Amino acid sequence: MLRVHNSTKRFQFGCFHRRAGKSVGFCNHVIRAALTNKRKFPAPRYAYIGPSFAQTKDLIWNYFKHYLQHMPNTKFSESDLQITLPNGAMINLYGGAAAYERMRGLYFDGVVLDEYPLLDPNAWPVVIRPTLADYKGWAIVGGTSNGDDHFHDLKKMAEKNLDIWDVHVVPVNETDALDPDELQEMTRDMSPEQYAREMLCSFDAPIEGAYYADLLNQAQEDGRIIRVPYDPAAPVITFWDLGIRDSMSIWFMQRVGREWHAIDYLENTSKGLDWYYGQLQVGHRSQWVYGGDIYPHDIRQRELSTATSREAIAHSYGRNVHIAPNHKVEDGIQAVRAMIPTTWFDKDRCADGIACLRNYHSIKSVSLGLTKPLHNWASHGADAFRTGAMGSHLAVGWASSMRNAIRRRRGRFTI
Repeated sequence: MLRVHNSTKRFQFGCFHRRAGKSVGFCNHVIRAALTNKRKFPAPRYAYIGPSFAQTKDLIWNYFKHYLQHMPNTKFSESDLQITLPNGAMINLYGGAAAYERMRGLYFDGVVLDEYPLLDPNAWPVVIRPTLADYKGWAIVGGTSNGDDHFHDLKKMAEKNLDIWDVHVVPVNETDALDPDELQEMTRDMSPEQYAREMLCSFDAPIEGAYYADLLNQAQEDGRIIRVPYDPAAPVITFWDLGIRDSMSIWFMQRVGREWHAIDYLENTSKGLDWYYGQLQVGHRSQWVYGGDIYPHDIRQRELSTATSREAIAHSYGRNVHIAPNHKVEDGIQAVRAMIPTTWFDKDRCADGIACLRNYHSIKSVSLGLTKPLHNWASHGADAFRTGAMGSHLAVGWASSMRNAIRRRRGRFTI
């Protein structure tokens, strides 16, 4: 961690092997920065963001209390996970998929995003980065490799901007954090891919249980992840995953011949249906001809506050509503696997959705004794695509009838 503490760069990326002590090091880095900040007004403010509330409170909160427990005039607020230091500086802890949303509109002098592979890909660029603008705050984005995901993308971006970023990759063979005999035992207990990611910081090792990574790798090799513009001869069909407090996701698709073209992707948190329908009417999306929406069956659920179903809300906006058949998740996954080989993805506008599909993977439930999909940030985009795949037979008819009504066609996109 000395290379982190001694860095003079404003932003730092850090990929560390498991048990390297990164969380302890990050806590002490925040404490040092907060104690040495001499600004009186407004009070200096720092943040530590973890992947879950439980992990942040049970582990990180205790680290901070341990290192600050003997410092006079230090106040701890258990309910708010806030520490006020003798110089007035504040340290706030955040945990959970949407917890960082609470930071919108605030200022921070320094932020740590720990276990970034488990956080929403938009946490850093969309929410956290703007909070550092007022006082030119610093940031550390850290974690352990989880394959070719948004953490890896951030590393590649940082390596292109070394004037303001430091990049630290610390595999276990570069530290003495663990006993060699323990490492030898770990190679027997972990798969080669797990050991490569968790201990050697490899970004090339695949995630075990990834449902679609192999198909997306093939799509990349086939040249199907490129620029895919809107085809004016085909209607746009939307695939939805619904959420209220959770994320809501939409894929924008076109059926062209026997191919599917994924031309755009939209995801946000804590927004109502009216916001999403508004997004369909602005910018480049307002120029498109829509053929219909494919929703999951829970669109029929009624809002408790209004006693109105989301299906009725969709109809009130003039949407062409079609509901995918209720199905087992396993069947939906197979439907997606069948669709991806015939799908072309826009590499820029669908980047977040592609990341969801690539990182959607299974986890073994010890209590249930079975394997099931892990519900995390990647689930929403993957679920939206699954909804569309299960209802895709509905869209083929729309595409055919609407295509006949469109007089002019501007030709296919080029690779």
